[in-house]
Amino acid sequence: MANGSSSLSEVPLRFRGYDRAAAGTLFAALEQRQRMLAQERDDLRLRVEELAEELEQHRTRAQAVADALVTAQKIAVDLRTAAEADIEEERRGVAEEREHLLDEGATIRADARQEATEIVREARIRADRLIEEIVAALNVYQHEAEDFVSGSGERLTSLVHELLTRMPGSAPELPPELEDGVEAEAESGSTDIADVA
Repeated sequence: MANGSSSLSEVPLRFRGYDRAAAGTLFAALEQRQRMLAQERDDLRLRVEELAEELEQHRTRAQAVADALVTAQKIAVDLRTAAEADIEEERRGVAEEREHLLDEGATIRADARQEATEIVREARIRADRLIEEIVAALNVYQHEAEDFVSGSGERLTSLVHELLTRMPGSAPELPPELEDGVEAEAESGSTDIADVA
């Protein structure tokens, strides 16, 4: 046998054919070789099946990873769309709130202006009434002062007349020029008091 294999050329020839012992040994070696090759074939077949099963598992995993990737991409797109929608809604809400605040501020300013105008109007009315009351009181005071001065002049004239009548040798009535002078003094006193008032 050469290189681990046997062939019929190695069987010695004898009279009437091959040597039976050598041929039997060769056949036994061939059977052993056949069994080894069959075992190797079976082992290789089993290994091929294992590799095929492992390949199928890898394919299944790859498909699962691809499906997960597609799902993740879809979720990412959905999340981005939802986030953009939320941001846009938030922007609209902020714009509406800003507009509302501006309107409310304008309303408050208008109300404040109206209230200030009303306060000023009422203050003017009260001031006018107070001025009218003061003017009326001054007029009353002026009339009272004039009445007082006029009454004082009359009393003074009466007293002077009474004093003159009690004086010995005096006339019972005042001369017209004296009466005019007393009345003039009374009127000038009235004017001074009125001016002071």
